[in-house]
Amino acid sequence: MAVTSEQLNINVTFKNTDASDALRTYAEDKITNCLHKFVHHETRVHLVLAVEKNRKVAEISFHTDGFDFMSKEESLDLYSCVDALIDSLSIQLRKRKEKLTSHH
Repeated sequence: MAVTSEQLNINVTFKNTDASDALRTYAEDKITNCLHKFVHHETRVHLVLAVEKNRKVAEISFHTDGFDFMSKEESLDLYSCVDALIDSLSIQLRKRKEKLTSHH
């Protein structure tokens, strides 16, 4: 059973930048698509999109299945930050899933 968008509570915070609906929707869609493969119950996700001088930073954190997941990426563009963040998060989730299934 895969997780649905209703089971994901995604909290997006913007720091030092304007809250863009397009960026919020893009990030929420990417996170939902990534997590539906690995998370199978209600989960609270906290995403921070920040601009610090010339750096764009995206940071995500959530707790599921007894594990804490956190990732932080920097780039020149917030959209590419979100993409890199999702790639990093997918690797973490895949690694945890492989560890759990290989031990059973």
